[in-house]
Amino acid sequence: MPYPRFIGKVENEIAYLTEEELHHAKVRRIKEGYKIEINDLNGNIFLAQVEEITKKYLKAKILEKIPAQDLDTKINLFLAVPNKLSKIDELIEPISQLGVFSLTPVITKNSSLKEKDIQKKLEKWQKIALNSIKQCERLYPVEINKPIKLKEITVSERNFLFYEREEENTLKNFLGDKASEINILIGNEGGFTKEEVEFLIRKGYKTISLGKFILTMETAVISAICQTSFVYIL
Repeated sequence: MPYPRFIGKVENEIAYLTEEELHHAKVRRIKEGYKIEINDLNGNIFLAQVEEITKKYLKAKILEKIPAQDLDTKINLFLAVPNKLSKIDELIEPISQLGVFSLTPVITKNSSLKEKDIQKKLEKWQKIALNSIKQCERLYPVEINKPIKLKEITVSERNFLFYEREEENTLKNFLGDKASEINILIGNEGGFTKEEVEFLIRKGYKTISLGKFILTMETAVISAICQTSFVYIL
């Protein structure tokens, strides 16, 4: 049975939990003598034994470093901003569990929210991403990037636009392909305009179908990540 995992600071073979992580440890009824796992957010996981718990910190002695690894292939999710930003709140934990490397909100012609409104959510999304790594045992949280306009979108080794009007191309065409970094782009409730799709194709994005039915944004995100992982990671 795995030990409970927390995010802490490690110095001279001693780990410390403070503030929210200390609160989480107390909520989980961690006591002196208990063994816990510590993620130092520097690519290391340690097994530690709790030595002291005070109002300000939890102190634990490092027992050993636990072998840990991250995914070799990075999936960057570019997500057209939905009408309700709470939808992104709910997506961060599952995309974290599915191994997404980064999330970038994209402002398109059908985005109704302003950049300043999106900026206000970044801190909350980063916090959700950080808390998500303990459950799924990732080394690092999903990287939450500042919003960009569609014209600013970048390209990588592979670039996929999951598009509801694409009828032929699917990721099955890429079985056996290899790539270390992949960009995937998902539309919001209004989808992409014809001009936006043409721009993205010129930019180097390939339109990909997720099936014969029209999916909600949330379902499309999960389906696209799973299909991409199946082809390039699993």
